[in-house]
Amino acid sequence: MPVFASLSAFTYLVLIIPFVTSLSFNFDSFNLNDQNITYEADAIPTGGAIQLTKNQRDVRSNDSIGRATYSKDLFLWDKASGNLTDFTTHFSFGINSLGSRFYADGLAFFLAPAGSRIPDNHSAVGGSLGLAIYGQQNTSKNHPFVAVEFDTFKNSFDPPGDHVGVDINSMVSVVNVTWFSSIPNNKRTDASITYNSTSKNLSVVFTGFQQQGNTTVTVLQNLSYNIDLRKHLPEWVTFGFTGATGSRFALQTIYSWNFTSSLNYNGNITDPDIPLPSPVPEDTSSKNKSGLVIGLISGGCVLVALSVLILFAFWRKRKVREDEDEDEDDDIIDGSMNNEFERSTGPKKFLYRPKKLLYGELARCTNNFSPEKMLGQGGFGGVYKGYVRESDSYIAVKRISRE
Repeated sequence: MPVFASLSAFTYLVLIIPFVTSLSFNFDSFNLNDQNITYEADAIPTGGAIQLTKNQRDVRSNDSIGRATYSKDLFLWDKASGNLTDFTTHFSFGINSLGSRFYADGLAFFLAPAGSRIPDNHSAVGGSLGLAIYGQQNTSKNHPFVAVEFDTFKNSFDPPGDHVGVDINSMVSVVNVTWFSSIPNNKRTDASITYNSTSKNLSVVFTGFQQQGNTTVTVLQNLSYNIDLRKHLPEWVTFGFTGATGSRFALQTIYSWNFTSSLNYNGNITDPDIPLPSPVPEDTSSKNKSGLVIGLISGGCVLVALSVLILFAFWRKRKVREDEDEDEDDDIIDGSMNNEFERSTGPKKFLYRPKKLLYGELARCTNNFSPEKMLGQGGFGGVYKGYVRESDSYIAVKRISRE
């Protein structure tokens, strides 16, 4: 029992080491009880989808704004090593003008510093898409971001027509392409955004719709831009969707969303949303007491670690002795098995010595020598089919009768 207790303590010590894995999730639909999505302003889950802007017919829906972000921050890059994450996201969305040819303003997938919230609601509506405030659309000094916008209204800083663009701390896109959106027909759009940390390439692929005679044809459109995200965003970022309307109206809806990143984090975890406390002046009168406490704690940790190592060594030694005893029994069985194989028509030579399996492992491999696993009957007993999970391979097991 002390051995198992020591192993439990050893496992506990390993488990308390901080480690954060890369992010991966998939939402086929959304509901109010799901705590993995954070909603701001007018954004709400409804009908299995996310409405970023107001959709009630009896409520004025102009000058609406909303955000939906993942509840956990993304570890974008590591300052110590300089490593960047790769990430890929796919989402399906719709912008519905309810048949009107006059609509605005669009939505965006964005990354912003961890803890980022919608700027002042009245200043970030319309063409700002909830990212920048009025007067800072050209250079957003107070609210940094990197975004891919699906813009449906031409502001003074926009190209003509519906378009998709990459925005960096500005609503003036660094690169854009005309988007064949077909918004009056309420066409659903699929989009994929991929970032390659090696090439620093941000790539966007999305569906468009073109009229060919009397038929609307779905086409694939794309754009890309090389950007080192480390130069524009901190290590930890908030990410998700933002949408807005201005003097004109449209429903901005997210139907599904999946996301995968690659960078792991194994340093000391701190919540980026909570600022670190200011240093407190050292109290010299308690310095000696603090040193004593630290010394006792450190000594206790060392003692525990040494105890674990000693108990583990004892357990290991006993385990080796038990294995040697079992090997002697295995050699007797091996001899009988080898004689039986020599009488068979199978290969006579092995390129390596097969791994020995204990009786318990053989029983597990064959479902406790289930009759369904029996391949046939040999001279000394039945032959069973077994599966070794550790090596992902199948084996034949002869169960030798004691009679």
